[in-house]
Amino acid sequence: MGGFYTIAGRKVATHHMVLGMLGLYGLGIKASLPKTDKTQNPPINAANEDEGKFVQEFLKSLEAEEKKTAH
Repeated sequence: MGGFYTIAGRKVATHHMVLGMLGLYGLGIKASLPKTDKTQNPPINAANEDEGKFVQEFLKSLEAEEKKTAH
């Protein structure tokens, strides 16, 4: 196949070194991405204030129902 390097007394294939470097590169990118809070709900675009209150109360009642059925 390809060449080998001797690292710490062991033969390591070049393709294994490449795969290891690509994995480390991917982990570095994932670690550098900003962490997002997935618990935030999207904004409610209501036509008026009453509609916005109704939607918020409805969502709260749904969450309460889910908690009851989950336990």
